[in-house]
Amino acid sequence: MTPQQFKERWDSSDDGDGITFADIAECAADWGVTNCPDILPIDAVRYLVLKAAGVKDAENYRPNTFGTN
Repeated sequence: MTPQQFKERWDSSDDGDGITFADIAECAADWGVTNCPDILPIDAVRYLVLKAAGVKDAENYRPNTFGTN
């Protein structure tokens, strides 16, 4: 799935159009967000993928471990 396809699916419904954490991990690796999505907390991976895809509510998913900067 491309970042644009991901964005369209994520933004299309309240449940992200059925995008799973496995989909998010795959996108993270495919897009070069991280080459080790399985060793990072999934919340961090989700946030990075949402930012990379440019989804409108990405900041709502920002983990506290990323600080406030």
